[in-house]
Amino acid sequence: MRKRPARWLLAAAIPLVTACGAGHAEVAPPTSTTSPAHFPSLIEQPSKKTPVTVQSVVDVRTVRLSDGTEFKISGLAAPDDCWTEAATTFARTMLVDKPVEPTAAGSLRLADSTDYAVVAVELGMTRNESADDRALKEAEATASAKRLGRWGPPCVQPSTSAAAPPPAPGTTPTTTPKPKPVPGCAVTYHVTDVWPGGFRTDVTIYNTGNTEVNGWTLQWRFASGQRINEMWNATPKQSGADVQATAVSYNQVIPAGESLLMGFTGSSGNTNADPRAFSLNGLACTLRA
Repeated sequence: MRKRPARWLLAAAIPLVTACGAGHAEVAPPTSTTSPAHFPSLIEQPSKKTPVTVQSVVDVRTVRLSDGTEFKISGLAAPDDCWTEAATTFARTMLVDKPVEPTAAGSLRLADSTDYAVVAVELGMTRNESADDRALKEAEATASAKRLGRWGPPCVQPSTSAAAPPPAPGTTPTTTPKPKPVPGCAVTYHVTDVWPGGFRTDVTIYNTGNTEVNGWTLQWRFASGQRINEMWNATPKQSGADVQATAVSYNQVIPAGESLLMGFTGSSGNTNADPRAFSLNGLACTLRA
């Protein structure tokens, strides 16, 4: 005599037979415990973030972004009256129509992750007003020591020696002939940052002559096919490997014994060899390390 199947077996067999009789089996919908990895369509896909660009520049520390907001960059002081125009021109060159990343802390990151505020202070465009930001303090010390931007003429005049006493009565005053102009220049070329396919460089021009340079163009030739992308404190012109960097409206003059800092970002291939020769207004310059 066969044993009767257990009741739980009969209960399990009934829906199975019903499904087979219908010719198909229905799949139960996923429950709340079903892993979403098995159903990709149920996973919320992150939306693509629209890049933010600078639409316009109010001054060296205030910009209007493409999303309609006005963004004030923290750590930068208000522009000095003697350097307002130059600083605003610099900011427009560096930022307008460029992609940027504003942060909640008030900094503005450029496309190569450079902090715009540090660059602006390091080039003497404005002062640092943050007592706690070490990078900005070091950048201001550098600009001040090199008398760059608002740390040089016309904002800061070079010290002059005391005037000579008038000649004694009855004596003939002597005149010292003016020295004959002797031009001279030197250049330092320092690559300050490198990333895949690109680099950032600071170029310092030294007037080693005994007379000021009024209006200048620095020329050099790239050795590895590099291309200029963006340049500050000068206007670039490139034809093949040959590059010209010409003074802008606010830095036409390099006083005797003084220096001027300019810089640029560029693109490069597998090699990025430094240029080996520079000339200023056609005069060959000494290359300094």
